[in-house]
Amino acid sequence: MKKLLVGVLALLLLLVAFAGGYFLAGGGMPGAAEDPAPAEAAAPSAAPQETAKAEPEKAAPPPVPVRPIAPAKAGAARFSIELGVFRSAENARDFAAVLAERGLPVEIVETMDAAGGQWFRVRAGAFADRWQAEARRPSFERTAGIGGVVVEEPLPAALPAKAGGGE
Repeated sequence: MKKLLVGVLALLLLLVAFAGGYFLAGGGMPGAAEDPAPAEAAAPSAAPQETAKAEPEKAAPPPVPVRPIAPAKAGAARFSIELGVFRSAENARDFAAVLAERGLPVEIVETMDAAGGQWFRVRAGAFADRWQAEARRPSFERTAGIGGVVVEEPLPAALPAKAGGGE
């Protein structure tokens, strides 16, 4: 009898622990989130159009430009933190917009693989050397919520200065 009582008590404790974790994680009773509040259900005079107007519309974030990768040349290079690689330009833009909203200086770099497939790489930051990029990588990863890798990219050749003087 004592073993049965201990077993039932252990099962109840497990049930309470799992149920508590479920509710703490945002779970609830089925259908509870979809049901309107009693005050809202009792007021039939409120028109659905009026409630839709009360919610503010979200402004679209500014688009992130896509640039082709610089041709490989000997000389100076820049380093950045690559946070995502996508086949779809739209997915890359959406991801870059989220990162830009979080305050990261992002850009999308368009590349081609050996088979001719197009890739869109979301990169953050521009650093003069690998040490600086590696030092900032943990803070960029925390802000982005995803791991990143430091990548090296050759700088494009410098453009010749204009003959008429600089502005």
